[in-house]
Amino acid sequence: MSSSFQYGLRSRFYGLFSQLPWSLVVTTIVLLPVVYFVQQDTRILLIQIAIYWSLAISVLMLIKDLYVQRFLFEFSIQRCGVTVRKNADTMVEYSWSQLRAIRSFQQKDKISRRTLEGNGVLLKFDDGFELPVFEQVSNYDEFNSILKRMAT
Repeated sequence: MSSSFQYGLRSRFYGLFSQLPWSLVVTTIVLLPVVYFVQQDTRILLIQIAIYWSLAISVLMLIKDLYVQRFLFEFSIQRCGVTVRKNADTMVEYSWSQLRAIRSFQQKDKISRRTLEGNGVLLKFDDGFELPVFEQVSNYDEFNSILKRMAT
């Protein structure tokens, strides 16, 4: 009963991969009729505004995704507990007895809205550390089955 869990590139940069294309599509749909009927000088200006808008949105999504990195920890589960990799150099080991609470969360919860906008489970430990585990983590079904086995 041991396994390692991490988040992929798509999960770590959720805004760039999922929300940025929608922003570009909506901008194109809104500006396309306007660009078709205006003069050449105005058309060039609107295309430049659309390009700058997409660059601004991509920078905002990148900043949000970099902020989200604070909540996406790689971790592994061994028979004795959970090992969390907080940084490249820092690993913290928690035993199962240090686990204070397990709470599931939905997309509408605060932690989900700030990060990956997905469902998951929040593990709270004695020292106050909270480990959110989102459905986007590798082997999420295996993680749930391990938690269920630990609860029984």
